[in-house]
Amino acid sequence: MFPILIRADSESDFSALAPVGAPTSEQIAFSRIAAHHELPAGGAGVWECSPGRFRRQVRPAEYSYFIAGEGSFTPDGGVPIEFRSGDSIYFSPETQGEWEIRTTVRKAYLILG
Repeated sequence: MFPILIRADSESDFSALAPVGAPTSEQIAFSRIAAHHELPAGGAGVWECSPGRFRRQVRPAEYSYFIAGEGSFTPDGGVPIEFRSGDSIYFSPETQGEWEIRTTVRKAYLILG
């Protein structure tokens, strides 16, 4: 297997904006994806999301590196985890909770599983 370059050079690399699947606020967040690649262990790409609150929809483990923006993720039964550009978060499999995006977020993600 050879290395796979994951790059989002321009706005045209992103999918169309779509509302998040499980909003929890009046302000509906919209997300889009670029450079998604299916990998033997899962998938990887770039995800962008506008401000709003919503439930996490991803069930497998995930590693995220935040390129831009800020917000928080509150795991069910836990305390909020604040994040901003330059931070990384690892989500164990079946991590459920609520995203709160305060300024548009762009993250590189790796889905494991």
